[in-house]
Amino acid sequence: MSAKTTFPVIAANLLFALISSAGEPPISAASAPALADSQAFPAFDFLTGTFTQTGEMDLDNGSGNLSISKFQLTAFLSGPITLLEDLTLIPVFSYNTTQLDFDGVGAAFPIRDEDLHSISLSSLFLKKFQNSRWMGIGYARAEMATDFQAISADDLTFDLAASIAYRFSDTFTLGAGFIVTNLNGNDEILPGINFDWAPSEDFRAGIYGPNLLATYTFSENWNISLDGTPGGGNFNIRDTAGSSRTIQLDSYWMSVNTHHRIVGELWFNAGVGYTFGNEIEVQSNNGSNPSFSREMDGAPLAQIGLSLRKW
Repeated sequence: MSAKTTFPVIAANLLFALISSAGEPPISAASAPALADSQAFPAFDFLTGTFTQTGEMDLDNGSGNLSISKFQLTAFLSGPITLLEDLTLIPVFSYNTTQLDFDGVGAAFPIRDEDLHSISLSSLFLKKFQNSRWMGIGYARAEMATDFQAISADDLTFDLAASIAYRFSDTFTLGAGFIVTNLNGNDEILPGINFDWAPSEDFRAGIYGPNLLATYTFSENWNISLDGTPGGGNFNIRDTAGSSRTIQLDSYWMSVNTHHRIVGELWFNAGVGYTFGNEIEVQSNNGSNPSFSREMDGAPLAQIGLSLRKW
């Protein structure tokens, strides 16, 4: 199973922020700075860049190993925009580059070292229900995921998602929904359960689709988090024979990260963790080549990054 991370984390955190008090007027772009100044977004940054390096993951049922280097940049393109009464739009841009480094895989392995890229534009649609504890989310994303060897329609995929949630109390919200990923590719329908629990100003935890997050704030300049997130993706490439093929990389990354304020709203983060559920599959896009897959052992990982907590 391959899961994409943008929808669950962003949508869940923004939704719970916007619905934090039933009956409030809808948020517009003009009121976005006040929202940013609050603690409504304790687990999400408006602009963030993170580099992750995994150790060598040994390939099962064969020789060789794979290590992954990944850089990801995510940014809000604006503050929340009111489209209609109680309906808010938030546009998001994301870019990541993923470098696959194989070692000792042998001549029969269908691919070699790859530099993979993903560029995506997303729109979140957040719905408030007046005088109600119910809330809803819509999500749409267009992505180009490629090795840039030859751009074609095979490089483009689309995601759609919907979720509904209920705020049981001021500290606990529970939601459920689904996401349809990789339309125009190897599409999947993935259900998900969200919950958000903030029993105090210092601690917050939740599951947002495939993402797990728990944060503890020690001071206004320092906090620590436990993060679980899918680290894979689907990419269209040209193999050594020039054929169009899809790489499906599945990996789940668990890490412990510390976050320190550098100056103003600029923060530095660093962490260590481990990879689980690792598998790589190479699929043909035209039927001329058979699919090829290998499971991989776990491996340690390290992360480092910078984030901007408000514009």
